[in-house]
Amino acid sequence: MRKKIAITFCVTLLLSSLSAANGENNASPAAEAQALSTLKSISGGLQTLKSEVVSLNKDLRVMEETLLFPSSTKYSVFVSLSSGQFFTLESVKLKLDGKLVATHIYSESQRQALTRGGIQRLYVTNLNEGRHTATAFFTGLGPNGRAYKLAETLTFEKGPAGEYLELAVGDDGAAQEPVVRLKQW
Repeated sequence: MRKKIAITFCVTLLLSSLSAANGENNASPAAEAQALSTLKSISGGLQTLKSEVVSLNKDLRVMEETLLFPSSTKYSVFVSLSSGQFFTLESVKLKLDGKLVATHIYSESQRQALTRGGIQRLYVTNLNEGRHTATAFFTGLGPNGRAYKLAETLTFEKGPAGEYLELAVGDDGAAQEPVVRLKQW
């Protein structure tokens, strides 16, 4: 609908400018056809330009990620959730070397995706080689709908290559309570 209105408006503008240039009050059918043809040509050019801009934007994002996070210092943190029988995940906070770097509050659809085996990229950063500490805090609902908080700390050695940390929330069937594991790979 908007496109039709915009085309009509542009045709009207073109016709009025042609009429004014020729000193006519009414545009001829030939002038209308020429104006419509010009408008279609401009519209096609705009669509081509739009697709090129989208493609260029994609290339720029890839280049930006490569420049900001070189593979040798890249450190990514992911969240996974198994079963969820004893814990309903509400939010997560991540501290690296004592500094709060990421927080996330989960919607119902995000929780369902994690329960079905999805993995969420929580945080990406540059991390130098050496010893570091990661602490993850999870809040949610435990058995019987009571508020539950979980925390886990991992001290690790970052090597020369890019590395990954998984914050895995699972269930301990024997104790019937949730557990958190931080796995570096």
